[in-house]
Amino acid sequence: MEKNFSLATFSARFPNDNICLEEIRRWRFPQGIYCNKCRKITRHYKLINRPIYTCKFCRSQTSPLVDTIFEKTTTPLRLWFYALFIMTHTRANISVKSLQRELNVTYKTAWKMYGNILQLMQQNNGDLLSDAQVRKWIFFNKIELKVVQKKQEATT
Repeated sequence: MEKNFSLATFSARFPNDNICLEEIRRWRFPQGIYCNKCRKITRHYKLINRPIYTCKFCRSQTSPLVDTIFEKTTTPLRLWFYALFIMTHTRANISVKSLQRELNVTYKTAWKMYGNILQLMQQNNGDLLSDAQVRKWIFFNKIELKVVQKKQEATT
């Protein structure tokens, strides 16, 4: 990742929601998506107009947004990524009102995004689950995202 991540770099790297979703999928499933029905890593395809991937063989569906701050949001992912960018690149703390104006969303939406991102930033160095595999990524060279993958129980 570049040393100085700028707004121009952000716009070029994340031009739309599909690119943002694909980035989250790569973070969450670096070896590929594990299908619970097929009981192995299989080829998955993205459904059109939905943030969901479906298994090529059994058609079961998986969302990379589950158990993240993006789960059940109606706000576009690109706005979430932009809010992350703004909050990690401002020298002084940005206010909720400033975030609202910058993202062109309602105050309630900006407040929720601000709170979720702030909580994520505060939990940055904490271990989420002791018996899980934790993957870490540095986002915009400033914030570390952790994704927890629960250990698969052995079937008998």
